[in-house]
Amino acid sequence: MTPARPAPADVWKRRMRVAGSRVWSAVEGWTAPGGRPERSESEVSMLVAVVTLAAGILFLMTMLLTWLFRS
Repeated sequence: MTPARPAPADVWKRRMRVAGSRVWSAVEGWTAPGGRPERSESEVSMLVAVVTLAAGILFLMTMLLTWLFRS
């Protein structure tokens, strides 16, 4: 009696997982060659504020341009 074959989706997932781990092990040293510096609480807060502000401005500008072009 032969064992049942795994589903094609399971084989695909396993192959992608193996390929991803091989790629990660090859480029891991390039992405973070040394230790990463610690960020202070104020730097993180400032980064969050800047990203939030930029997203808000982008959203409002999109709304404004949509309103202008439709009227």
